[in-house]
Amino acid sequence: MDDYRLFEKDELITPKVGEWAITKHSKLEYYDSLFAKSMHKKWDCRVYLDLFSCTGKSELKKSHKVVPGSPLIALSVQDSFDKYIFAEENPEYMQALQKRISRYFPSADCEFLLGNCNERIDDIISLIPKFSREYRGLTLCFIDPFKSGQLNFKTIQLIANSIYVDFLVLIPSYMDINRNEHNYCRVSDSSLDKFLGNTKWRKKWENRETPYNIFGIFVADEFGNSMKELGFIYNDTSDMVLVRMEYGQNLPLYHLAFFSRNKLGVKFWRETMRRTNDQLSFMWDEE
Repeated sequence: MDDYRLFEKDELITPKVGEWAITKHSKLEYYDSLFAKSMHKKWDCRVYLDLFSCTGKSELKKSHKVVPGSPLIALSVQDSFDKYIFAEENPEYMQALQKRISRYFPSADCEFLLGNCNERIDDIISLIPKFSREYRGLTLCFIDPFKSGQLNFKTIQLIANSIYVDFLVLIPSYMDINRNEHNYCRVSDSSLDKFLGNTKWRKKWENRETPYNIFGIFVADEFGNSMKELGFIYNDTSDMVLVRMEYGQNLPLYHLAFFSRNKLGVKFWRETMRRTNDQLSFMWDEE
């Protein structure tokens, strides 16, 4: 991303995020680039799908730097995707995103869907081109919820059953799930039932039928197991990135997990983890 304009402040709404966002963004940028370049000649159409697109830019709380969000990161890769689909529930966020994309990437093939991605998943899928043996397509789907209650596993299942797709998912393991263990374990709270796509996790956690004794990590592993049931490659949480708060506090926040049905995709993700193994290697860090 060598366009300085993506890092400039502008008149549009710009949510504030913690400095740790650079870790997520560095891995997203690296994988987006690797995916887009490597798949360029292997598929007729490469689609980027973002279910929680936000505004396109964020401001780091501590340094006050403006950084591009996931949509602008994906749009700026060298071998750009052939089509982009952005879903966002907040009307103000969507308006800001559309203006920024129109400003910086006016020729990109983009579709915008305003609304809750779980409620409008059929509409989202309808925006993806109709692929066939003669016209082959591969999609990279980025899912970045702030809390588990924002994502239904059924949404992932419907996408996975409709197209060839790889997923990069933020699992709010500590900042939401571990912090709210007492609430989520209540029978009356179905948030994690929907997030994981089953209720089996309740008995497993109650009986401690798991190698993990921290609730947030246990749920991250259960999410991986749910993806495995859909045919995606998953071994354990060692293939996930645990993102922590900025230096000083170093508290764990969330897991970033990649899922593919193809070993090549997993190979790319492991390369991404190796090449972007800490924030100091990323160009947005302060001197």
